[in-house]
Amino acid sequence: MRKRSWKGFIVLLSAGLALAGCSGGKGASPSEAKPDAAKPEIAKPEPVTIKMAAHNSVLTQDEIKKYITDPVAKQYPHITVQLVDIAEKGKTLPELVAAKDIPDIYANFPLNLNDYVQLGLAYNMDEMIKKYKFDLNRIQPEFVESIKIGSSLDYLTGLPMFNQSFALFYNKDLFGRMATPFPKDGMTWEQVRDIAVKMTRNEGGVQYWGLWPDGVYRGAYQVSLPWADFPANKPVFQTQGWKDLFAMWYDLYKIPGYAPKGTNYTKEFNEGRLAMMSGSTSTLKNMLTVKDLNWDVVTYPQNPKAPGVGQRVDSFTLAITAQSKQKDAAFQVISVILSDEVQRLMSRDGRLSVLKNTSIQNDFGGNVPGYQSKNVVAFTKPKLAILQTFKNLPAATIINQSFDAMLYGGKDVNTALREADEKMSQAIQQQLSK
Repeated sequence: MRKRSWKGFIVLLSAGLALAGCSGGKGASPSEAKPDAAKPEIAKPEPVTIKMAAHNSVLTQDEIKKYITDPVAKQYPHITVQLVDIAEKGKTLPELVAAKDIPDIYANFPLNLNDYVQLGLAYNMDEMIKKYKFDLNRIQPEFVESIKIGSSLDYLTGLPMFNQSFALFYNKDLFGRMATPFPKDGMTWEQVRDIAVKMTRNEGGVQYWGLWPDGVYRGAYQVSLPWADFPANKPVFQTQGWKDLFAMWYDLYKIPGYAPKGTNYTKEFNEGRLAMMSGSTSTLKNMLTVKDLNWDVVTYPQNPKAPGVGQRVDSFTLAITAQSKQKDAAFQVISVILSDEVQRLMSRDGRLSVLKNTSIQNDFGGNVPGYQSKNVVAFTKPKLAILQTFKNLPAATIINQSFDAMLYGGKDVNTALREADEKMSQAIQQQLSK
């Protein structure tokens, strides 16, 4: 049997060689011979639509096209990104879940990730990060840590797109008129207060104010004060950290001639009666619309308890949902947004990059004509404070009300913070009972 098999194989091989010789023709070269079958073509990826749910107030249509849809289409022509506006009636995240129309990506700020988690949408993105060998070290670590804190998860459920940062705005003409040196980068709140005292005065019946530091909750963000002891479900406002913050913030406001409660500080600054105010990158963008105002910025003032730190992380975060059937394509969309090319474009347009790349950071505002003569790079200089979660509690409102009771109502710091603790305890119990 074995001998007959081999003989048969030799006969077939010989016949095959003879046929091959005939088909090539006399003198035919290998390059001229036509193959029996064409090489198989690489299959094109099937078209995919990725639904990204976000609030329409965060990104303009031009920005969506510039930073998301166009660069994604360029790198992945088969992927179409469809934006779902969660501000529309019937399109909130809970409504989308109820309608079983769950998006592939949920985009919001870290403190808003609680809704995403509670609705059972959380997905561990570590799997995709490993699969696509995404270099997480390119991103500033404070963003990664704050996203975990915001979601109350020990794994990464999203990646940041851009950050909102803060700086100190000042009116150059007002400083010139009052013969006072401009503020500088790297100042502390105490140094800024000293300047504010000189700038707070009444001239010709017009009241000028030196400083608006924003709400006391901003001071809490800067030093990463906790809002509650969540494992124990207890408030934490009657602590030395909160007492020290209230005392410092009280001094920033309580300058002779300080503004009354309810003052519209942005209006006062824009109309030339406020010398300095804390403001974000959103404020920076709005400043371009203010006419005849000679302004500039310096770095956000420092609290000595957190040297070199500005404000907390406030990054627009892109989170893939556990229910998405297109997780690979969704991650590819996010990876394009986090590419050096797109991040540099955003930085030049005035959106703060989340990457460590100092070259990209230093390009901040480079494409915006109104920023060319301004010290806008001040927004990129301070370190970022780690976010502390609220877990959907009205913590900032409670603490602001207590501070107002101290500033405008004459209550002492111990009373104000004790009342804040009581309100926070009630809020925690109400949440636990739901």
